[in-house]
Amino acid sequence: MSGAVLLERERLTSGTTWHTAGLLWQLRPSDVEVELLAHTRRVVSRELEEETGLHTGWIQNGGLFIASNRQRLDEYKRLMSLGKAYGVESHVLSPAETKTLYPLMNVDDLYGTLYVPHDGTMDPAGTCSTLARAASARGAQVIENCPVTGIRVWTDDFGVRRVAGVETQHGSIQTPCVVNCAGVWASAVGQMAGVKVPLVAMHHAYVVTERIEGIQNMPNVRDHDASVYLRLQGDALSVGGYEANPIFWEEAVKSRTGAAGGLCLKTSTVKGCTVCSDDLRRA
Repeated sequence: MSGAVLLERERLTSGTTWHTAGLLWQLRPSDVEVELLAHTRRVVSRELEEETGLHTGWIQNGGLFIASNRQRLDEYKRLMSLGKAYGVESHVLSPAETKTLYPLMNVDDLYGTLYVPHDGTMDPAGTCSTLARAASARGAQVIENCPVTGIRVWTDDFGVRRVAGVETQHGSIQTPCVVNCAGVWASAVGQMAGVKVPLVAMHHAYVVTERIEGIQNMPNVRDHDASVYLRLQGDALSVGGYEANPIFWEEAVKSRTGAAGGLCLKTSTVKGCTVCSDDLRRA
């Protein structure tokens, strides 16, 4: 880790980090992703706290994928088989078994669910701060309030463009390697080096409910067909989803209100209700 430098445009977690969902679902269709997520879970749930003494906010309340059609249930059965190969415990449940696990859920139109008991939720800000502490202890430097203004590149004898350094408002850093982890600004950072990043940021709304009796310790829920999720948040739920006709960043940024990270945007009540209607069917 020695020699690594993290440049933060403002303060750590002041951008999108503080209001991300922090959900960790271990099962994905790609075996590479399953291995990566298993590693992430070990780091977040155990190793970071052992190394730094700081808590990442990890809560192991499990994850539940719901299938409202036969094709989706078959997909979840394949995911369960993939999980077995990589040591990820999971169970395909019938609607009745799902009701026993999650009594508050409406299961009338379900074909079944995929339950992963060791999925969970982390605190995004806490995890970021703990990662920064661990990196610093291993010799990395974390420099806040230091936006990148440019990336110097050069072309070698084979015509390959290579990084030479990074420019900031406070000076230059010579380096042959840059890791672009700028989130919604990744495309802009990539352009500094003449690289097109295939990433499009979009407006995303979520709603936090009032206290719900009996919701404590219930698993997080994901409905892939409706593109919505329900995240346990103490004795309430955080409900979010993605629209079929999203508002892209170029449009949303026009409504920016200038919060600490420049990402506090006006929300659309109509779009929020469209997303939540799919979630409310589960109540």
